[in-house]
Amino acid sequence: MKKILPIIIVIIVILTAIGGFLIWRGKRVTQEATTEPEQEGVLIETALEERPYVTLTPRADGREFTLEIARIKNAKKIEYELVYLSQGLSRGVVGTVDLKGESEISRKLLLGTCSRNVCKYDEGVEEGTLTLRFRDPNGVRKFVSDFHLQQGEDRLSSKDGNFTLEGKLSADTFYITMATIGLPQEIKEKMVGGPYGIFASGSKVVKNGAVGLTLSEESTGAKLYSWQGTSWQEETDKFELKDKTLSASVASLATFIAAASSE
Repeated sequence: MKKILPIIIVIIVILTAIGGFLIWRGKRVTQEATTEPEQEGVLIETALEERPYVTLTPRADGREFTLEIARIKNAKKIEYELVYLSQGLSRGVVGTVDLKGESEISRKLLLGTCSRNVCKYDEGVEEGTLTLRFRDPNGVRKFVSDFHLQQGEDRLSSKDGNFTLEGKLSADTFYITMATIGLPQEIKEKMVGGPYGIFASGSKVVKNGAVGLTLSEESTGAKLYSWQGTSWQEETDKFELKDKTLSASVASLATFIAAASSE
């Protein structure tokens, strides 16, 4: 009996420890499950001219994006959430920016985690969604844009299939195609397609480039425009409008829209 007693004591101690852990874990899971996220708030409809201009630019190795938001209006705080699939698992990057009157911001979004200068990257990322919430005392302006990350292809496309760019592209460069939510600068004509942008860390030059953009509504007078950083440029080289799709030859990456006279 004396030999068995120490064994019984050890077993009791182990069972007690396991039971305590399970109770603690159950409480922790319950607490996490019942924690309510911040309320969405009153959603405010936002006209195109009041929307922010948003871009995602991949790093040279495609493992980090630079989020840039310009033309920020009527906001005290910005919440961003980048969600994507990596090897079949949902991953994401979230953050908050408290604004102090800034009209533009920039943030680095790492596709993975780093600890003590050792990074573990999420592999196989091809597409995902960026969600932005602009908060102020009056409510929330919410915007969502899908992105498509590509490399080594001669045809770039938006996730919804309404925008494409074909041409001779660098096989080593990563490209992101996305809707930019707003415009970098207002245009007098009526918008009937876009805006879509293609962004890369390398050269913007495209050899034998051709853009195709599907119109959001019928418009016989629609024209294709590109933003080159300072002004809107009408793309007239080999321009064609057929079956609600505008196409034209282009020489560089840019933000593209379709617009027509509002008269």
